[in-house]
Amino acid sequence: MNVIVRKYEDEDYDSVNRILLESFNLEKSTANSDCIELVAVSDDNVLGYLVLTKVYDCVKGKYYMLMDYVCVDSKYRRLGIGKKLVNYALDYCEREGVMYLDLSSRTFRVEAHKLYEACGFIRRDSYIYRKEFL
Repeated sequence: MNVIVRKYEDEDYDSVNRILLESFNLEKSTANSDCIELVAVSDDNVLGYLVLTKVYDCVKGKYYMLMDYVCVDSKYRRLGIGKKLVNYALDYCEREGVMYLDLSSRTFRVEAHKLYEACGFIRRDSYIYRKEFL
């Protein structure tokens, strides 16, 4: 299977939404943003998706990236598609000259953790807190 990674296009919406619903029980917003959205595609079929967000650290005076919503269609998991997406994101971050790429992952996403570690991410000893407003 020949898989390419490219930037998200509006025509990808339905496929991405299906994968997000399956993976996270979320529907994608149609609003445009400053995020970098990537898709893994084979034969015009969207098989995977992830989002990068560039953040400015005003103390260090440099940018870093956050990676979210890494997901692959369940019919195509364990074929290297997630790894291809993440490696593309890593290359993108390196080209952008950011300090680092951060991500968070729910404790039950064990297969995702294996992917991140295989791609060179190091698990940090930390807590993630959130205060929701909407």
